[in-house]
Amino acid sequence: MATAGIKPSTMRAVQYSRYSGGGASLKFVEIPVPSLKKDQVLIKVEAASLNPADSKVQRGLLRPFVPRFPFIPVTDVAGEIAEVGSAVSEFKVGDKVVAALKFWVTSNRQIFIVHSV
Repeated sequence: MATAGIKPSTMRAVQYSRYSGGGASLKFVEIPVPSLKKDQVLIKVEAASLNPADSKVQRGLLRPFVPRFPFIPVTDVAGEIAEVGSAVSEFKVGDKVVAALKFWVTSNRQIFIVHSV
C-alpha cells in the first residue's frame, strides 16, 4: 500500500456508545487507524458534516440495522487520500476527495463512495 510519510497508529474521532443523548452524548476519542483491505482507501478528513440521517441513526430509527456501538456518525466528508489499498487504481495518495459514507451497507464497516474534486 502506498502511503505519504509515516502512518500514525491512532486517529481522532467523535463517537457515541448508545442511542439518544443528542450532541451531549458525542465524545472525542483516540482510536486505532483502521487497516485497509486491498480495495479500500484511507481518507485524512479535513471537513465532515452531521446530517439529518445521522440524527435518525442516533435516535435509533434504523434499528436493528445500524449502528454497532461505539459508532462514529458522519455521512459526508472531504479530505485527502492518505493511503490506498493494493487493488485501488482510481485514486492515489494526495488526491483531494469528497465521500458519501454508506454505513448501512455492512454490519461492521463503513463503506463509502469517493469522488475526486
